[in-house]
Amino acid sequence: MASTALPVVSVGAEVYGKFNACVHCGLCLPACPTYVETADEADSPRGRIHLMKALVDGRIGESATGGPSAVVFEHLDRCLVCRACETACPSGVDYHALIEAVRPQVAEAVLGKERRSKSGVLQWMVGSVLPYSNRAAAAMTPLRVAKRIGLGGVAGKLAKMAGMEGVGAMADVAEMLETESGSEPLPMFTPAKGEHKGHVLLLRGCVGSIVSGGVNAACIQVISENGYDVHLLAGEGCCGAMAMHSNDPDSAKTFARDMVEKLADHGADYFVSPIAGCGAQLKEIGHFVGGDKAESVAKKMRDVTEFLAEIGIRPPTGRVERTVTYHDPCHLVHAQRISDAPRHLLRLVLGLKVVPLPESDMCCGAAGTYNLSQPEMAERLGRRKIMHIVATGAEDLVTANVGCSLQIARMLKKEGKPIRVRHVVEVLAEAYGRE
Repeated sequence: MASTALPVVSVGAEVYGKFNACVHCGLCLPACPTYVETADEADSPRGRIHLMKALVDGRIGESATGGPSAVVFEHLDRCLVCRACETACPSGVDYHALIEAVRPQVAEAVLGKERRSKSGVLQWMVGSVLPYSNRAAAAMTPLRVAKRIGLGGVAGKLAKMAGMEGVGAMADVAEMLETESGSEPLPMFTPAKGEHKGHVLLLRGCVGSIVSGGVNAACIQVISENGYDVHLLAGEGCCGAMAMHSNDPDSAKTFARDMVEKLADHGADYFVSPIAGCGAQLKEIGHFVGGDKAESVAKKMRDVTEFLAEIGIRPPTGRVERTVTYHDPCHLVHAQRISDAPRHLLRLVLGLKVVPLPESDMCCGAAGTYNLSQPEMAERLGRRKIMHIVATGAEDLVTANVGCSLQIARMLKKEGKPIRVRHVVEVLAEAYGRE
């Protein structure tokens, strides 16, 4: 008999209508990383849609405290929101709109008001530290000092011993960073070389500005090499993607509004990011903020590989004699539907041999903050990715997203595999530097 209790989760009519787009055909199942790992229907997009609709309808999820059960929350929380199901779906189900509307309400009902994550420490980090570049830099400092004095792995081990595997995963990621990464500020303005074609605003990301100085420097080099001035944004802030990953849509909207105000009146011809999650968030920012300003920001937004392929870069003449394989970041290939541009750019590099990667578009386990909130599944997916990378015989793994780079590099080190991880723009920058 169906429960007569009032629904504990509610969505608007527009979102509710998206449930009905799913015809339960199951074509999403082999595309879903968690279902592939667990073979549990509740860990599939189809199963989660069924659970979410039942919650909204009030048919399941009533516990002694009147909220959705912890079991249901765990299945929803285990979703990477990688959006692979969306590219596999023949019916065009807008899955991410459903999970992003329902999961935060379930998290609050299960964990308590104002709770977004099972770990209070992790919630504090994601909510109050990582979206702010100055705070994130301060948090990284002790880890970098530890690395310099030979105690690099201690922080991660202590966190894991204390049962904070997600924090331990962050310490492991910090261990992968070059000690000098971000120590030398990038120029706020870099003029174009040769014929001047326009202006680009490079968005480094809140965490990206701290952990990926080399990638951002490569972006500046390659973009300016192809005729565009490169500007950086002072006090850039977070676009809201991190808050969305961590079940906090209200904060995501606040960050998004602030970002729109900073970008809307900027005179750049393009906004460019080397971080797939940030790019996806900013291209869809109109859904969070609305209005002409947000739409104008979205129209100018490009992933860096998309931008470089779109403008038709000058092929570098320097050679890079390496065998590499390419991993598709989820929020590039599934959210932004960009797969050809990075491969096209790699084909321009003389001497570079690109070998195919099995399951190249399956998530590596990074997924924004996923490797912090769901470390066990992130490890399983990371090991699966490493298995396929090693099987290619490639010397380097190339990708187009900072988060993927850090996760894969971390897992390669844990598995003892001496394979270098690079961003597409770093390979291009090397080729231009060898001319």
